[in-house]
Amino acid sequence: MFVRFTTSDKLFVYFEGGGACTNLGFCNFNPANVNSAISGSGETVIGSALGVVAARQQPGVFELGVLNGIFDAANTANPMRDWNGVYIPYCTGDVHFGTRENATVPGVTAPQQFVGYRNTQKYVGRIVPTFKDKVTRVVVTGASAGSFGAALNYSMFQDAFGSVRVDALLDSGVPFSDQYMPSCMQKRFREGWGFEASLPPDCTECRQVDGGGMLKLADFLIKKHPNSTIAAVSSAQDEVIRLFFSVGVKSCAGYDTADPVLITTGQLFDPTVIYPATDYAAALTQLRSQYQSSGRLATYLIGGMNVSLHQHVWRARFYEPAAGTQTIAGFVTNFLNGKLEQVGP
Repeated sequence: MFVRFTTSDKLFVYFEGGGACTNLGFCNFNPANVNSAISGSGETVIGSALGVVAARQQPGVFELGVLNGIFDAANTANPMRDWNGVYIPYCTGDVHFGTRENATVPGVTAPQQFVGYRNTQKYVGRIVPTFKDKVTRVVVTGASAGSFGAALNYSMFQDAFGSVRVDALLDSGVPFSDQYMPSCMQKRFREGWGFEASLPPDCTECRQVDGGGMLKLADFLIKKHPNSTIAAVSSAQDEVIRLFFSVGVKSCAGYDTADPVLITTGQLFDPTVIYPATDYAAALTQLRSQYQSSGRLATYLIGGMNVSLHQHVWRARFYEPAAGTQTIAGFVTNFLNGKLEQVGP
C-alpha cells in the first residue's frame, strides 16, 4: 500500500477500483497484481477495451501520473489536501470483500484468490496502530470496486478505530435494493467470493433466503454506528457499473458466459443485454429517497453530458460543477463539515 504522512489529525483510506471477477470475460479485465491495471482512464467502457495492461497501481495511474481530486495536495479547493492518506491497491476481483482461496470461476482454468476481506484485515491491523493516537477523523473512500469495498469494510474500520469517528465517501459504486440489484446476482457474488464469512455474523437481515438483502447491511450499520455518515457520488447512468451488473439481467441467464466486449457491442442491436440506464438512475433515486430522512446520507448525482461517466473523486472533474452549479469538491467539503446535501437530478 501507499502511505502519505502529514501533520494533520485526519486520515483518508482509499480503496482502488478495477473490476470484478465473475466469469472468464470479466476476469480478463481484473488486474492480476499491483503492477497491472485496467487500460485507459477508467471513465468509459470503450476507454478500457484493451483490458489489463502493465501499470503500477498508485495515485495518478489513470491520469498519466498527474495527481488530481482528493490526491492533489496543492489545490486549495481539495478538502483533503493536507490529510494523511493510505492507498490500497486491488487485484482480488472481489470488491475487497472476499474470503475464498482457490475458488473456481466459470471458464477460468486457474484457481482464483478472492481474499480481499482478509487483505483488508491485514491493512487495518497496520493502519490503525499507526494512526489511531494521531487522528481525530477518518474517512474510508474508494471508487468503482473500491467504492463497494469501502462500504462493505466500513464497520471493520470503525470498530478498530474505536472512539475515532469514521465516515465513508463512496464514488461510483453503491449497493441497491433487491428491486434493482438482482437477488440471483447477489447470491452468485456471495457464494463465489465468500461473503458469508465477511458479512457481520449478527446481521441476519443481510442474509435473505433468495440471496438478496445486501442493502440491508446499510440498515444494520446505521444502527450499529449512530454517529457515522455516508456521502455517495455517482453518475446517474454509470455505464461501467451497468456493464458489470449485466451478469444479473434476465435472471442471471448469462452469468457464467457474459462477455464485457460482446455486451458493449451487442447492446447496439439488443439493448436488453446490458443493465438498463433507466433502472440505474431509478435505483440511485430510490436509495436517496430511502435514506435521506435518516440524516446520515449525502448524495451527488451527475446528469447531463457526464451522465454515464465513471469515477470522479480522483479526477480533475472533482473541481468542476458536474451536477449543476456546485463542484464535487464543494459537496465533499460540506459533507466533511457536517452538511449533508442532495445534489443533482
